[in-house]
Amino acid sequence: MIAQILIADDDAAITGLLDDYLSSKGNRVIVVNDGYQLAQKAGEYRPHLILTDIQMPGAYGSSAYQVLQKDPATRNIPMIFISGHPYSKLEKILPKDPKTRFVQKPLDLEALYNLIKELLPLGGYCP
Repeated sequence: MIAQILIADDDAAITGLLDDYLSSKGNRVIVVNDGYQLAQKAGEYRPHLILTDIQMPGAYGSSAYQVLQKDPATRNIPMIFISGHPYSKLEKILPKDPKTRFVQKPLDLEALYNLIKELLPLGGYCP
């Protein structure tokens, strides 16, 4: 089985970097550029995991998370929130959920991939 990962970020450099890196690890990657598309594509593809920027056009990643939680088909998808802002500035809007994590930019790809591997089984991925 190939892990299916949805990336949502309005920065093409970030989505390109993550797409290339995760694809090179054998994952199927779906890329969107705003929070509205994030909620729409998550429902359509039901990925094993979502990586999302917090501040994006359309809807914040944290707002898209709230939408996904209301749908039984998407509520169990693990999410990793990414931002250039420190956690202390964002903790009020980030969910307190065991299947979510926060990573601050600049990204350490190896550390990020370790988090991804930790969360994938929660999203139904079985290697």
